Amino acid sequence: MLEGKRILVTGAAGFIGSNLTDALLYQGAEVTGFDNLWNGRMENLESAQQNKKFIFHQGDVRDYDRLLHLMKDIDIVFHEAAFISVPKSILMPQLCNDVNITGTLNILNAARINDVEKIVFASSAAVYGDDPTLPKQEKMRLNPISPYAVTKQAAEAYMVSYNQAYNLNTTSLRYFNVYGPRQQGSPYSGAIAIFIANIFNRKNITIFGDGNQTRDFTYIKDIIKINLLAAESKESAGKIINVGTGKPISIIEIIKFMIEYSQKEGIEIEYDPIRAGDILHSYGDITLAKDILGFEADYDVFRGFKEYLDFYRKKFYSNT
Repeated sequence: MLEGKRILVTGAAGFIGSNLTDALLYQGAEVTGFDNLWNGRMENLESAQQNKKFIFHQGDVRDYDRLLHLMKDIDIVFHEAAFISVPKSILMPQLCNDVNITGTLNILNAARINDVEKIVFASSAAVYGDDPTLPKQEKMRLNPISPYAVTKQAAEAYMVSYNQAYNLNTTSLRYFNVYGPRQQGSPYSGAIAIFIANIFNRKNITIFGDGNQTRDFTYIKDIIKINLLAAESKESAGKIINVGTGKPISIIEIIKFMIEYSQKEGIEIEYDPIRAGDILHSYGDITLAKDILGFEADYDVFRGFKEYLDFYRKKFYSNT
């Protein structure tokens, strides 16, 4: 348990950061949220703001002096803030670099100077690229095919190097396709959220590619679970760990499941050309997560999507 721990969550108003913040507060931690609100939304923190142990600061991870000040009394950092879009990283590689690499270095340096106990870093399975080897294993050769993926690989390397050079307890978690409540639907991130919104509005769904590409969809509650495990782990120091279910499913299969479960009719699936930087097949070997952290996903893809669809229906379409 993290009761009484003083924790900084970067990207706290975002999809993962806000869910993590709620979980930490539930455990009795004192949480400082930090977000520039580019992608994050304050409505995600409505519950947290009712808790006296939560405080929010608007700011940017590129602001080193601000981070240095914020971390003065911090025990643990969850670094979730990022430039998160693969397609946008192709359009704006310099900005992606500045946020994801320079911002991460700022986190590491401020943590080192302030004697922070632990950093848990949100990385991405995008670092594997389109290498056909499956399942993806942490020690395999990386092949990042987008600026976003390159920045995540570089940030992971910095996490490892700061563990080795400064004995800073860092753990990088490679997320595989996270989904769940508070995921923001946009053409650049959160495709699942777009699919669900279209289904409930009886709009057609557009897929990039033929729909046979596979993913390891990981429910948000399992992402939170492994973050909490990593925060208290000494054995994971300096490690990079996959986070997923270890079970792939095709995009087309999950869309058809969502349409059927939602009991919506007349929805057509349309196909557009695959986008630059998109990966065809990806799922992870989670042996390391089991061995080091005792982690196993509680949600298979169908249980997770049922819960997500039920949440969405109740919140936005309670009369349908």
